[in-house]
Amino acid sequence: MAELTPTINFKRIVEKAGIPTTEDGWKTLFKQEVDAQGSIIANDSPYSPFWRLISAIVAKPATWLVNKVLIETILPNLFLQTATDSEFIEAKAWEHDLTRKSETRTQGKVRFNRAANAGPSLLISAGTVIQTDAINGTVYRVLTINDVILPENQTSVLVPVIAEHAGAAYNLGTGYYHILPESVTGIGSAINADDWLDVLGADAETNQDLKLRTRNAFTAAAPWHIDAVYRAMLTARSGLNTDNIFFEHDAPRGPGTANAFILLDTGEPSTALISDLNEYVMEKGFHGHGDDLLVAAMPGVNVNVELTVYPHSYLLETQVTALLTNVENFIRSAFRENTNYAATRTLPASRFSFSRLGQELHREFEGIDSLSWGQGDITSQNNVPRLTTLSVNNGNA
Repeated sequence: MAELTPTINFKRIVEKAGIPTTEDGWKTLFKQEVDAQGSIIANDSPYSPFWRLISAIVAKPATWLVNKVLIETILPNLFLQTATDSEFIEAKAWEHDLTRKSETRTQGKVRFNRAANAGPSLLISAGTVIQTDAINGTVYRVLTINDVILPENQTSVLVPVIAEHAGAAYNLGTGYYHILPESVTGIGSAINADDWLDVLGADAETNQDLKLRTRNAFTAAAPWHIDAVYRAMLTARSGLNTDNIFFEHDAPRGPGTANAFILLDTGEPSTALISDLNEYVMEKGFHGHGDDLLVAAMPGVNVNVELTVYPHSYLLETQVTALLTNVENFIRSAFRENTNYAATRTLPASRFSFSRLGQELHREFEGIDSLSWGQGDITSQNNVPRLTTLSVNNGNA
């Protein structure tokens, strides 16, 4: 359920403090002050040159300062909840020893497979490109970091890669990176596995994400076994967002123990990433006295999804093919395999609604006449639904 955010009426607060917010209010206040000082000026008609001058040099600037500067800028940015200016938000974060996280490039490992069953050693050169099909019009590329040798008669080798550019969009799911735009001698294929991610790619932290992390710091004032402390530590160490960490309490491994399950917006964390987070928390002195926190990937539950799409009859064959491809990528985005669409994503301990997903597909693609799902909603516990198979069919075929 979305968190309810209270609405603050700063204009009403200012008015309650007795500060005028209109030109007429400032004119009245000025006249009261003039009268209090014993002024004998009696011509206060709106057409009076004197009051027109006062309106120009007092009322208008004062009204602008109060509304535009005080009400719309200064007051909202004094509070983390309503702040919108980056510098104000960063100043609030600084008060809690936080700085905005910069963008990072995805790093992981891609498996290169030999074309033949056996053969001589093969060189996979640094800078070799592995790319995706176009996803919502964008092709994503990763490059090998170093020269790697596929040993003689060995069928495959894992090769470290880094994203071409920074950003969370490169944290794609299983099998997305599978195209070698330039052939590699002796190599038949290359593909990323489900746990290929070692370093999460991240966009520069948004104002909203920094605000959430700063708010979390309010409750992380003491280094004891509380969620906020560990959430702050894990988000600082990796590219995780605060709302992608889920805690299991009730001493799952005995007194003083808890689990922290991490969930990625796309893909699944590698063993190396999980090990790094556990080492950071438990072996480098950052856990509370007597605490035992285990970091693990959020368990997945395999699901099969089938959808029949009925395109509008006016679409050409090529348009129908493109529509079905886009619909498939949209659904995969909902199941955390890419971030190219604004789909409602699967979550643990929640109901995933296919009727809502259908509404989102209708809004996203005008070419859809009707949708027919082959399954009901998914109710998850301490796990997140993962696609085993996805079938998108043309109902007009």
